[in-house]
Amino acid sequence: MISDLPKYTNAVSPGLRFVAPGNRPVSLSEYPAVSDPFVDACMKHDRALRGRVKLLGQLLGEVISSQAGDDVLRTVERLRKGFIQLRDHPDPVRLERLKKVIGKLSPDALRPVIRAFSIYFQLVNTAEESFKHRQRRRIAARGGVLWKGSFDACLRDLRGMGVAPDELQDLLEEIRYMPVFTAHPTESKRRSIMLQMRRIFESNDALDAPKIFVDHTEIYTRNLHTHIQTLWKTDEVRPSRPDVHHEIRMGMHHFKGALFDAIPVVYGRLERAIHRAYDDHPDFQGVDLPAMLRFGSWIGGDRDGNPNVTADITREAILTQHLTILRAYIGRVADLVGILTHSRDFCSPSPAFLGSLREDDAYRERFEQEWPARFPEEPYRRKLYIMGLRLRQAERRGLAWLDGRPWNPEIVGYRGEEEFLHDLVLIRDSMISHGDADAANAELLDLIRLTRTFGFYLARLDIRQESTVHSDAVADVLARLGIEQDYASLNEARRLELLGELIETPPVIDDRGALAAMTQEVLRVLDVVGEMQQAISPQVIGRYVISMAHRASDVLHVMFLASLTGLCGQQGKVFRCRLGVSPLFETIDDLARIEPVISELLDHAVYQRLLRAHGSIQEVMLGYSDSAKDGGIVASAWLLYRAQQRVITLGKQRGVHIRLFHGRGGTIGRGGGPTHDAIRAQPAGTLLGQIKFTEQGEVLSYKYSNRETAIYELTMG
Repeated sequence: MISDLPKYTNAVSPGLRFVAPGNRPVSLSEYPAVSDPFVDACMKHDRALRGRVKLLGQLLGEVISSQAGDDVLRTVERLRKGFIQLRDHPDPVRLERLKKVIGKLSPDALRPVIRAFSIYFQLVNTAEESFKHRQRRRIAARGGVLWKGSFDACLRDLRGMGVAPDELQDLLEEIRYMPVFTAHPTESKRRSIMLQMRRIFESNDALDAPKIFVDHTEIYTRNLHTHIQTLWKTDEVRPSRPDVHHEIRMGMHHFKGALFDAIPVVYGRLERAIHRAYDDHPDFQGVDLPAMLRFGSWIGGDRDGNPNVTADITREAILTQHLTILRAYIGRVADLVGILTHSRDFCSPSPAFLGSLREDDAYRERFEQEWPARFPEEPYRRKLYIMGLRLRQAERRGLAWLDGRPWNPEIVGYRGEEEFLHDLVLIRDSMISHGDADAANAELLDLIRLTRTFGFYLARLDIRQESTVHSDAVADVLARLGIEQDYASLNEARRLELLGELIETPPVIDDRGALAAMTQEVLRVLDVVGEMQQAISPQVIGRYVISMAHRASDVLHVMFLASLTGLCGQQGKVFRCRLGVSPLFETIDDLARIEPVISELLDHAVYQRLLRAHGSIQEVMLGYSDSAKDGGIVASAWLLYRAQQRVITLGKQRGVHIRLFHGRGGTIGRGGGPTHDAIRAQPAGTLLGQIKFTEQGEVLSYKYSNRETAIYELTMG
């Protein structure tokens, strides 16, 4: 797992224990003293972690013995002990002997041995993850300064730097933290495996909870044994190759399993940290927390080199996300019906709320048979009950869209997140008006914060395609329309001039069927963007990412194609732009040339109009792994550092806000590492309060499989 501590869990107590070859056992006492209270706590309680690793190893040994046989366990132990000796005393002869042991094993005999080591290290990671949570809880219970990177430490630093409450509010308004989830071949873990590991994590955590019955330890130890045995019996390899539909469904796992519960906790912790740091400030009047967290996704939108990601797949991904978040809201609104049980005999709802409730009652009467009247004396429950009706109608509408079925336009439900959010805020304001602020700022506020974070779209889907696909499509369109027969021969200056003219006054394509198949597909993708923006939310699409962007015209190619589908260009008296484009610079040569390319783009008169119409934010994506493969880690790091400085300076010179999109991988060589340290390592002055980055492959399961870890990771951003 990604860790902000050295790996020391390989040095465990006797019993069934596995040690990675070549790793010397290291005690935390060998590391120099540091001031971070989290590291101090881990050093102090290291023995507890070692004990837990020992227990998990013993339980796994029992499972191996009972399920695979003592011969497998003896082989595992022989290899384990042999490699421990090699680690301490390298010996080529012994190494060859161990290799022969492995080489003599038949495939059937080798398989359980490999599974034993694989499962063990998953258990070790789980033990370490749970151990860290216990240390953080122990530190938090002391009431002092929390660990480096925590909200508490950051807010105390801001107070110490003299940041006033009004400046803090301005700062919070500017902050945007945007993880983007991507499908990636390095993540091969099945959802069933992740669910089993979650059960092991919960049982392991429960084992350390205060004992509330006599046989507490025995029960949870037995639970651990059962879950480990089930994990042993669960196939790690999928029975069939996953397709894009599977990736879309898998992409929902982390939201449903961890993030929906984590987000309200994150905002709550930030709010409490602000109060701890600023409550005694004479000018502090509280803060209004904006929606600083936003999630993005490439799953179902990234078609660069993947012909299976079609316009229909993109539509399916958006609608699947839409249905996932609607179902989350439906469940939470149903919970609130059982919580906000205020009687009208004991509260006086606001006039605005009562007016809205009368409209709701009239709406519900249209569906009397399906949704009979309830809660006549409890106004908030009645309101929430009818909100549930509207959400379910929105869900059915989304299912109809997904299945290609017609939907009765008279059954409105909620048309978008703003209507739903308006109702939630109306309830909260009304409750505060009659002295129930505490109840208003509990589960109801959590749902408001979820809605502000996820809307009706869950995660903003980025579209990604390679630049030559667009240039070929533009050449095809211009040739078919008789505008330019040899677009490929035009120099860059003429391309920019022609594209600017065409974007301002887009031509009309009477027959798309005459275009090449790929050109038609590109236009269908843009059609889906417009359709989903209208149907679900204007926020449903993040950016159109252009991989292998080499020149300014690569960006204008996409804008021209978007103008053909009504997403941008002159429309009547209004110049519109409903799509933002992010050029991706991912090779050493492209990073070296980023300054002239971005300069030419930002100086283009028509593109300036497009930017203003879309909010004056230009996003630029930087590729870490590809540049490292292209030129090596050192050259890549230096050029990425310089590219960020140059692009931000260009934006400031032209009054354009530049947001950098970091295409980080999981490993250090691909731009990975602890998020907090990665943010602090960015060139000074390049973040401007916003950061967007990819979360790829195994990083997703490491960070977001468990609610507790998701909370920690998001608070460390």
